[in-house]
Formats: sequence, structure tokens, C-alpha cells
Amino acid sequence: MYTDENDDSLQSLFVRLTHLYFRKIFLMMKETEIHPRQFPLICLVGKQEGISQKKISEMLKISAPTVAVSVKRLEKAGMVERKNDEKDQRVMRIYLTEKGRRLTETAKMYIEENEKALFRGFSESELCLMKRFFKQMTDNLEGVTRC
Repeated sequence: MYTDENDDSLQSLFVRLTHLYFRKIFLMMKETEIHPRQFPLICLVGKQEGISQKKISEMLKISAPTVAVSVKRLEKAGMVERKNDEKDQRVMRIYLTEKGRRLTETAKMYIEENEKALFRGFSESELCLMKRFFKQMTDNLEGVTRC
């Protein structure tokens, strides 16, 4: 979506903000071998070692094929490993490798650095209000049934 830098509408400002935020994250994470869109997946695996691909799909609200492709790429990069479930061989469990743990910590540091820059100058009450607004906007869009 094209946005005019002089356009002061909320939507235009939001689009520019998200574009700048993700561009900065992409540049910071280039050296980590983790695509920024894979970061939520790898963080989830770090928090829930042995999580199934199906559960990843449900929790991140992304399609099973997208999870499968991401896991395959992360596995090829040496970040995760897949193991069959001991009780149900049809289920694949995902685990971080040592390399995955190290790079996840580096990526977290980059994201925290970016967030500090993004929210610099805001008071605690403004951040609390912003969080409420973001949650409400998310709820609003999740409630929309048309694409």
C-alpha cells in the first residue's frame, strides 16, 4: 500500500510506523539467519520445548503449511530439530538446538533495543494506554469476518 508522507491520517501513520519498525528489525536480524517473521515461532519453541507443529499453528494463528516450511528452514539452518513423539509417531515435536538458543537471545536483544527506541519519550501511563488501544484494535480486526 502506497502512503503519502504528508498524509496525516491514522492509517497512513500506522502503515509508515509498521514499515519503519519492520525494516529496522529486518536489518538488525539479517546476521542472525532468522527471518523476522520466524522469530515468534522460534520464541514459542524456546518457551515450550517439544511443541507440536499443529500447536504452533494454532497458537501463532498461521497455517500448518506455513509452519512446516518455517520449521524446515529453521531446521536446515541448524536452529531447531524435529523429533517424533514417543507416544504418537505421527506427531513431530520441535526443539531448539544450541545454535537456536544463542541466536534467539541475540534476536531478543535486537528487538528489545528496537522497542526502547520506538517507545522512547513515552510515560508509563501513555504506554499503558497505547497497549490498551493496540489490544482493542487487534480485537476489532479479529472480529471482522470478511477479508
